[in-house]
Amino acid sequence: MKKKIFTIITIFTLLATSSFAYSDGIDKNVLNNFSSKFANATDVTWEKINTYYKASFWMNGLALNAVFAKDGHIIAVTRNIISTELPTQLHESLGNNFPNYWITDLFQYTTHGETKYYVTIENSDEKEILESIGSIEWSVFKKITK
Repeated sequence: MKKKIFTIITIFTLLATSSFAYSDGIDKNVLNNFSSKFANATDVTWEKINTYYKASFWMNGLALNAVFAKDGHIIAVTRNIISTELPTQLHESLGNNFPNYWITDLFQYTTHGETKYYVTIENSDEKEILESIGSIEWSVFKKITK
């Protein structure tokens, strides 16, 4: 499971190898599922990354991303957020436990009805990706020494 989540996170952090402004080259099952789940989406752009399809779009005033498997089923929906949009305890935990770090990336990740948060924090020596445990605390998902 951690490997699958890491793959999804990698998808959102890598530059796409190919992008589609329209739906050219996107599997019909993916397009049908996207249309049924996100009927009000606007400004949709598509990327194919390995065997996944990523749609970036606007809906109800929010910039969202949805990742689909090749067979068309949705894997996850994400959206970038700012730290003040975190649940209160997660926001406080960052400030209390990582006072000498700054946030370089933060997003909300929803899959199978469960919401998690991933934050990338850095200081001059290291970079860490943290994963929320519920809405209370963080665990180190990945540590990167600079």
